[in-house]
Amino acid sequence: MAGPELVVLAAITTALTAKAQLDAGKAEQYALNAQAKQAELQGRTEALKYKQQGNQILNNLEKVLAANAARASAGNMDPMASGTTTDLIAGLNIREGVSDFQISRSNADIAKKMSKYQAGMLRTAGSNVMKAARTQAFITIGKGATSANEIYPLENFKGGATD
Repeated sequence: MAGPELVVLAAITTALTAKAQLDAGKAEQYALNAQAKQAELQGRTEALKYKQQGNQILNNLEKVLAANAARASAGNMDPMASGTTTDLIAGLNIREGVSDFQISRSNADIAKKMSKYQAGMLRTAGSNVMKAARTQAFITIGKGATSANEIYPLENFKGGATD
């Protein structure tokens, strides 16, 4: 093969290599974006579990309060009287139940926020991958041009330099 044909071949392979680098960057970016969506969905699912747990805590609290009232009635005590042992126990049970419910609600909020944070990190990584792929493709084209010039140098090209 003569010089001009080799230059054309070098230009074609360089362009194909640069395109392959860009395509690989896009594919990795799509994969990271998909992972980001998955992280958000997982966070929402986890938050729902915590909300269900909180609802279960309140249901259990209701059962405990009903059982306390039933025991007090069975023991010839007024279950609705204020300031009695039954009332104090009910207040303690309510305090504990509400505290557990608030912890569960906070955990749900944390799960959502952490999943959004993780998704944001994955999207940023995808963006950075694409930027790196563009840079690498540009470098590849520059190297290809240099190689083509070494194979078949241009006679009067001085890169803008003056004599």
